[in-house]
Amino acid sequence: MLSFLQIFTAPFSADELSIFWPILVQGALVSVTLGLIGCFLVVRGMSLLGDALSHAVLPGIVIGFLVGGSLSSPWILVGAGVMGLIAAALVQAVQDHSRVKEDASLGIVFTTLFAAGVVMINQFASGTDLDPGCVLYGNIEYLIRDNPWPKIWPMMFVFGLTIIGLLLFYRRVLLCTFDPGLAISLGISAVLTHYVMMAMLSLAVVASFESVGAILAVALLVMPGATARLWTDRMPIMLLMSVGHAIASTVLGYWISNSHGPLWFVEGTTTAGAICTAGFGLFLGSWLFGPRGVVHVAWARMRLKRTIAVENILKTIDELGTRAGVSGVAAVPATDLVRELRVRDRSFQRALKRGIESGWVRGSSDELFLTDAGAARSSRLRRAHEMWE
Repeated sequence: MLSFLQIFTAPFSADELSIFWPILVQGALVSVTLGLIGCFLVVRGMSLLGDALSHAVLPGIVIGFLVGGSLSSPWILVGAGVMGLIAAALVQAVQDHSRVKEDASLGIVFTTLFAAGVVMINQFASGTDLDPGCVLYGNIEYLIRDNPWPKIWPMMFVFGLTIIGLLLFYRRVLLCTFDPGLAISLGISAVLTHYVMMAMLSLAVVASFESVGAILAVALLVMPGATARLWTDRMPIMLLMSVGHAIASTVLGYWISNSHGPLWFVEGTTTAGAICTAGFGLFLGSWLFGPRGVVHVAWARMRLKRTIAVENILKTIDELGTRAGVSGVAAVPATDLVRELRVRDRSFQRALKRGIESGWVRGSSDELFLTDAGAARSSRLRRAHEMWE
């Protein structure tokens, strides 16, 4: 039985890290690379295209495996990159030259190519280390069985290529993401930029499929960008936050799945699945408690509702006094105020209490009138309402 402190510290001890460091390194490389590319897909509303390409590159993976003879062959990256471009071109062609919309064309193309890849695996690669299970959800734990570097180097190469591409062509990609029309008017090929991004996405998916598979790669592609999008509107900050999300979910996923972690009593917990689950936990926390989260929005709406209720009292007292031919500080019967506002007595009493505490309303239970501050605020509200009309 592990102690409470051991659950937190044991997975990160020197002995554990000396064995499981490839999982942390590969998980971070995969999550960060996919997260950086996914930010642009999330902003463009093209997350489904990333899902489609992660499945559509399967025939290219099989062809590259058959040519190279192993999962470490560079031909797999070549085959998947070419197949990703073909899939993107097919989706665009079906959309442009038929009445089929983008979502339907994505569903047709990626399911067909994925099915073709499964058939090719069963026909030409059955009995090898390429199987549908590996392609679908990967097995990052295999990295600790043999020399991990032959499997880490391809991911490092794609990660470095992604970073260099963003540093060199960030403004071009940003412009094509937010305003393709302006990019074209400035002589930038938005179509070429789109296909280059699709090729990079294909390479990233293929380099990571042995670790996390095509299914879990979609989660790592979308969740960092979607989480960062809940916090900021600026792309540089969004990219940095997606990197932070990717690294945090990798560390948390490793901690959850480690044999000495919180699920030490569960046998065979998959690290890739734990990383995606941890990433969703971070997304859920941002969705609930972020600056644009459900809790913050609900609280802001409640405060707005309370403010409106108090302001309605101020405006109505002022209007009733004006109708009686008296100044805005005239006393108004509480019963007339409730009848004019048409609200429940309980809601009226709460709003009235806030108005009194704010120093805008004074009076007894029978008659109410505005203070000088309340009259000034009511006047501003009336002018604002007139300008709005």
